[in-house]
Amino acid sequence: MKHYEKLKKIRCDLKLTVRDIYERGVAILGPHKAISISTINRIETGKPHKFSSLVALCFLLNVPLKELFKGTELEECLIIRRKERTGGYSFSELASSAIINNPNQSFLAQEFLLLPEGETSLDHAPQNRGKYERLVYVISGILMCVIDGEEIILKGGDTISFNSTKPHHFKNTSKVKCKFIVVENPGRY
Repeated sequence: MKHYEKLKKIRCDLKLTVRDIYERGVAILGPHKAISISTINRIETGKPHKFSSLVALCFLLNVPLKELFKGTELEECLIIRRKERTGGYSFSELASSAIINNPNQSFLAQEFLLLPEGETSLDHAPQNRGKYERLVYVISGILMCVIDGEEIILKGGDTISFNSTKPHHFKNTSKVKCKFIVVENPGRY
């Protein structure tokens, strides 16, 4: 089954019209952020649509993305275009990340951007709940990884893997922006 067929079936099973969903969106998100009737129709007929519109429609139907993906073509493969990314974190004006993988996968992949003096907050995976690992790949710039108090400098093309239950954070102490990818297994969304 295609994801758009499943969404339409869910809406019909709930006995809601496209207009009902639109009005629900206006009531919850406001008139400027609600997805339009034409966008809902585009999604339900399988025409190109933004991932963010799909997320909004799932929200309005009270359907988690993972549930939507089950049994559809998106269960294993999902293309998320750069301008369609919806999740991520803003640590400060100098540090942010964007989720770049399908939320139905067992890992979490994020693209980070640290401007000069940018820094992420201290993080660590849960203790005693299995094995958590992180892989960091520096695309450009210079990155300082602080893992369990040890400072490690990485440059473009360098990687590091570590047990992510250890306290860690990332800093850009250089004068140029730093871009890097972090993959965590299992994913914590």
